[in-house]
Amino acid sequence: MSSHELIWAAVSHNSDGVVFQVRIAHGLQRFYVSRRVLEDVFDLERRASDAKQLELFYQCLERVLVRASKKRSIASSDTVALQTTDFIPSGNRDSRSDLHTSARSAM
Repeated sequence: MSSHELIWAAVSHNSDGVVFQVRIAHGLQRFYVSRRVLEDVFDLERRASDAKQLELFYQCLERVLVRASKKRSIASSDTVALQTTDFIPSGNRDSRSDLHTSARSAM
């Protein structure tokens, strides 16, 4: 597990993802992972229940915390949204986004 401590996690009020708070160094930071990110990055099934969203979040907690800690350097006291691109290795972003765009266009 990373050096960051998860304080709490919950499904957002509109069932559109997970909000969580992490202790980073001597402070706290709140993050948000949308349902869309959970679907695109972590293969959450469409229309999954709140419980499934939270279960998947905990299954992928280590990966989420690593990305959250990298995004923390540009964070403020506001809730920081983690995007799909935050989970794509920097060398693969261009080719992956092209594939993702073309796959969405085909739907």
